[in-house]
Amino acid sequence: MTLPPGPPDPSGPSGPSGAGASAARTAPWLIPPTYDASAASLTTHVRAIGEVMTGTGRLWLGPFPAPAALPSGFEDTALVVPTSGSTGTAKAVALSRAALRASQEATAALFAADGTATGTRGHGFWLPLLPPTHIAGVQVIARAYRTAEVLGLGYPALPDPLPDLRGHFDADAFVALAEPALAQAEQRGLPAFTSLVPTQLTRILTGATGADARARSVLKRFAGVLVGGAATGPEVLAAARAQRIAVRTTYGSSETAGGCVYDRFPLPGVRLHARSPDAEGAGRLVISSPTLALGYLTADGGIDTSPFSQTRQTRETSETSEPSETSETSETSETSETSETVQDSDAIMRSFTTSDLAQIAEDGALTVLGRADDVINTGGRKVLPQDVERAIDRSLMLRDLVLSSLVVGVEDPEWGQRVEALVTLAEGSDPEEATALVRSALRTSDVPAHMIPKRVHAVEQLPRLGIGKLDRAAARRLAETRLTEGQRPTGD
Repeated sequence: MTLPPGPPDPSGPSGPSGAGASAARTAPWLIPPTYDASAASLTTHVRAIGEVMTGTGRLWLGPFPAPAALPSGFEDTALVVPTSGSTGTAKAVALSRAALRASQEATAALFAADGTATGTRGHGFWLPLLPPTHIAGVQVIARAYRTAEVLGLGYPALPDPLPDLRGHFDADAFVALAEPALAQAEQRGLPAFTSLVPTQLTRILTGATGADARARSVLKRFAGVLVGGAATGPEVLAAARAQRIAVRTTYGSSETAGGCVYDRFPLPGVRLHARSPDAEGAGRLVISSPTLALGYLTADGGIDTSPFSQTRQTRETSETSEPSETSETSETSETSETSETVQDSDAIMRSFTTSDLAQIAEDGALTVLGRADDVINTGGRKVLPQDVERAIDRSLMLRDLVLSSLVVGVEDPEWGQRVEALVTLAEGSDPEEATALVRSALRTSDVPAHMIPKRVHAVEQLPRLGIGKLDRAAARRLAETRLTEGQRPTGD
């Protein structure tokens, strides 16, 4: 299979300010057939992403039909990808080529500076293992085109032939895909990178067969393994790093053109702010970055830019004004301007108010506590679902019995909300005993009584969105429907 060519020199007519960029504004939408994980389908998406990178095409991957014309202010849209908010409603995120490139360059700047890929200016060969229909998968391919552009290659730094990703992902499948890619990367003198979701990494790290051991040995040969899309368990990360696997956790979203925080620290050019922090420093996370989306396109032809604002940066002042609380909408927004000290130049940087609660340490390290909308208020006390999930995961009594958990708040006439959990159980476990099992285990821990789930629902698998993100809205609905006649939550 012949791969599409790499992008031309950015200084040429297809560069950011050349004819290619102008042509992209008026070009028809590239709308690939539904992705089916075959090599042929991946090739179609790779070609379309290549046109986005050269500035000669616009790619529509949105959840509803593409508009005939772009609204004012969105003319620079080069890529539209789906995302889901806290309500689970699909949205169309509009990204410019400048935002995509800023994200790629920020990753490369980090890899060049920290020694990961100094000799190639932070760029490398990418093995695509994620669907090219969401931002993480798109950026893997786009980074391979950027490698070609920066290093003057005539082809994107991707495996040839492209991998067939149909079928179950396990150790054997990973080795079959990774070994040829690593050989090609070595032949071309490029460091190899890939991106996984936590589920994929966990399967490779926790397997006990000879194939699993071989997969771990192969994974060690990658210069960088990005892991994102959902939280990765600390035990999994510790196991990876103990085996010298170059895993890098990423935090970001479609709205930030992918990961903008690596290993808890913002990428070059990215700034983090916790808005209106409480006594423990937890506040709504605000991200200022050149990688931000233009906003959302809506199915009725309109736009939504409510979570986005402009941040004024100036040399003359070092004060930062807090966003007005009255500007907050029912979703997430920040409409007031802030001022921060910038050493060399004045600038306007756009900001995005996320749905996440976060703490930012003095050294700049980010701790994401969870979505603000997911905080459970039970009897006047706040519960972060992730705290309960971690307690379940750490419990020695539940080890090898509870495989995974998801905690939600369900409306309750007495408590306002009650804490409930969905769990997947090991084979042979009795689903009817799930509630008693989890509650008994947590009572022996340091978990406060108000955080212990009133009920626990055994399910075959936890509901998820996209490429591994837990769907708490669906989990909450499922918990509500499990309250059958005659069944009552357990009291303390």
